[in-house]
Amino acid sequence: MSGTRSDGELLRAIAADADRRAFEELYRRYAPWLTARLRGRCADQAVVDDVVQETFLAVWRGTARYREDVENADAAGWLWRIGSRRPATDGDWVCSGVCERASGQ
Repeated sequence: MSGTRSDGELLRAIAADADRRAFEELYRRYAPWLTARLRGRCADQAVVDDVVQETFLAVWRGTARYREDVENADAAGWLWRIGSRRPATDGDWVCSGVCERASGQ
């Protein structure tokens, strides 16, 4: 049997037991991918880094809930939905095609 856990197993371990190793494995698995996807929407690397961090904080804190029972549940798609809808932590920048100041400047 392989030592690699499925996405669902990792997410259950994070939610149920605050399993740091599961979180780290999920992060290593998806953070580079999420970063690359977000870079396609926003050229500001600092904003992208903030959004990736906020996305994984939502997973760790349990404020984002993964529903494995949903047909075609996909952890990558779920993380993308969280990240693509999350403004940067300071609220000053948002990604929407290109980086724009939230104030419209």
